[in-house]
Amino acid sequence: MSAAAENSRPPRPWRMPALLDVFAVVAIVLLVLLAIVVIAPGIFSARNPLALEISARLHGLSDAHPLGTDELGRDLLARIAYGARNSVGVSLLIVVIAVVVGLVWGTIAGWFGGWLDAMMMRIVDMFLAFPAFVLAMALAAALGPSLTSVAIALAAVWWPGYARLVRGSVIALRSSGHVVAAQAQGLPTSRIIWRHVLRFIWRDVNVRATADVGYALMAVTALSFLGLGAQSPTPEWGLLIRSSAAYFYTAWWYMAFPGLAVTLTAVSLSILGDWIAARPGR
Repeated sequence: MSAAAENSRPPRPWRMPALLDVFAVVAIVLLVLLAIVVIAPGIFSARNPLALEISARLHGLSDAHPLGTDELGRDLLARIAYGARNSVGVSLLIVVIAVVVGLVWGTIAGWFGGWLDAMMMRIVDMFLAFPAFVLAMALAAALGPSLTSVAIALAAVWWPGYARLVRGSVIALRSSGHVVAAQAQGLPTSRIIWRHVLRFIWRDVNVRATADVGYALMAVTALSFLGLGAQSPTPEWGLLIRSSAAYFYTAWWYMAFPGLAVTLTAVSLSILGDWIAARPGR
């Protein structure tokens, strides 16, 4: 190629995926650190998250308490570190249950069709007809305030979205060439569904589930903030934010650091989901 032709070539446009890759690396690093916190919170704080120290109540950042203390003198770093296991662990559990139930429900409805599909999807429509968070609040209140109630309530309102996603994908793939060819070869239905249908929709489910962990975390935090989730003295991010509300003007660190933990986790998971969706191929 001549130098003139090379010089006349328009400059390459700035590519958004390149910037997304940078954000994804940062998000992955933060999520790896979060995983370590969830698995071994004692690495980040040797203090007991339930230990009271009234003489140190509402102390600011210091060498003894890097993130300050709460109204009972408990170390905030320890409570955030140990609270990650409750907040993030429950969020993961909610999404796993929703994915499993939605995957099974949507696959059965989409594959067999007919009256079974109509009946199953009307049940899904009944759940989707209610505002999800309001329904989750009602279920959690009926079950009694606890993290278990929150997990059950949110999983109950989360799975219909996956069921509808999977059902639509299964219907689209059911008549595709490779599925028809597998049926013509006499392969068992279970094998066709597993190897020729589900493997092609797993990426879409994975993208949604990755981001949904962050949304579930915010929902868990919100329900705990409303008094329907974790109860004192359990360390949990939403409960920490709820307890800090009365000290917002006198102890800024009390609300700031649990809120920052929730924000960074949710944003990192959202970025990771976008990055997975932007990757080429299935």
